[in-house]
Amino acid sequence: MTTCQFSRFLNDSNTLPAPRVRWRAAAVATLISVGLVIAIPAIGQAATATSICLTGKLNYDHNNAEAGTSKPLVTLPARNANWELWGRTESTGSPQWLASGITGVSGGEFNACFDTTTPLQDTFVRFYSASTSVWRVIKSTTDQTQYTFDTAHQASVSASKDLGTVKVPASMQRAWNIVDTLNLLYWNRANPSTPCWTRHQVWGSCDTLTFVWSQDATTGGYWDFGTKYVIMNANQPDSQHFILHEAGHWFQWRLYNRTFPVVTGCNPHYIEKSSSTSCAWTEGFADAVAAYVLGDYRFVFDNGTSFSIANDPNSPGWDPGDTVQGRVGASLLDFWAAGGPDGGNWDRTIDLMSREFSQDFKEYFVIDRPIAVPPLSTTGAAKTIIQNHTIFY
Repeated sequence: MTTCQFSRFLNDSNTLPAPRVRWRAAAVATLISVGLVIAIPAIGQAATATSICLTGKLNYDHNNAEAGTSKPLVTLPARNANWELWGRTESTGSPQWLASGITGVSGGEFNACFDTTTPLQDTFVRFYSASTSVWRVIKSTTDQTQYTFDTAHQASVSASKDLGTVKVPASMQRAWNIVDTLNLLYWNRANPSTPCWTRHQVWGSCDTLTFVWSQDATTGGYWDFGTKYVIMNANQPDSQHFILHEAGHWFQWRLYNRTFPVVTGCNPHYIEKSSSTSCAWTEGFADAVAAYVLGDYRFVFDNGTSFSIANDPNSPGWDPGDTVQGRVGASLLDFWAAGGPDGGNWDRTIDLMSREFSQDFKEYFVIDRPIAVPPLSTTGAAKTIIQNHTIFY
C-alpha cells in the first residue's frame, strides 16, 4: 500500500514556552500551568486594577479514521493551540491585542485575562492553527496565513466570563486536528535539552513544522523536500497515522540537523514490497514514528482502511529484506517495544539519530548502533528481531 510520496524528490512535560507576543513597555508575563497566559497590563494602570478573564475550552470535531471506514465523528480537545485576547478599555476605537497564550493539555482550556480598572469593550478570543512557533497549519504554500476564528464578541465585560465549550468551525476543523495530533509527536520527541524538536536548536530559533491544508485540496500526502512543508489534501488529516507519518519525515530531517538520506526508487512505494534501501529506511522510519506514537503496528489511511506493519518471514505477499519499508519499520518498533532490546522506548534511537547520520537501515544497525552511548545491541534479541523480519547482516 502506498503511504506517501516525496516531492521530487511535550517530552514528559506537557507545556510549551510562551508564544512570541507583541510586547509593550512595562510588559509583564504571567505563566499559568494549564493554559499558559501572557497578560500585558495597560500603561499607567492603577494598583487597584482587577483581572478580567474570558475562560472556556476549545474543542474540535474529528472524523476518526483510526476507528474504521465509518469514520465516526468524535469531539476532542484542541490542546496547546495558540490564542489571543482582543478588546478595548475605551468606549470607541478598534479592539487591540491584550494577551496571548496556549490552550491547556487536558481539555483545551483557555484562561484569557487582562488587568484593567474599567470594563472591557468588544472583547473576544481569537484562536490560531498553531502551537507557539513550534508547529503550525497554513492555508497554502503561497498564502502563509494560519487559520483563525473568533469567539462571539462580548460588550461591557466588567467581570470574568466563562464562554463554555468553544467549537472550531466545521470548515477548518481538520486544521486543529493536525495541530492537536502533533502534540503526540512533540511529547515523545525525546529531547530533554530544549523545548525545540531536537537538540540542534534552542528556544527562540526552533524550526517550525509546517503543514499545508485546505478543505478543497485535491492533492497531498507527502513531505515536500524543497519547502520542507507537509502537504495534505482535504481528507487526509482524518488519519492521525497519516499526519504523524508525514511529520516523521520532517522529524528525521530535523534529527539529522537539516540533512536527509539521498532517496531513490521510492515512487511508488508500498509497505510490503521492495523499493530501495534508502526508501525503505526513510518510509519505514516514518511508518514507525506514527505507529510508535499511537501505540500500534498499523498505517491507517484517511478512508479508514488500515494495513498492518507487523510481519514475519511467512507473511503472504511480502517481499524480503531491507528494501521493504514494512520490514524496516517493524524492526524499529520491535526494538522500541516494551521488553525490547532498546529499553522499552525509542529514546536511545532518537538520541543516536541526532548525533549520527544513517543513509539506510544497514548503516543505522551495523555502524551506528554500536557507537551509541551506551551502545545499542546488534546481537542477541536485536539480531533475532531483524532476522524475524527477513533482514540478515
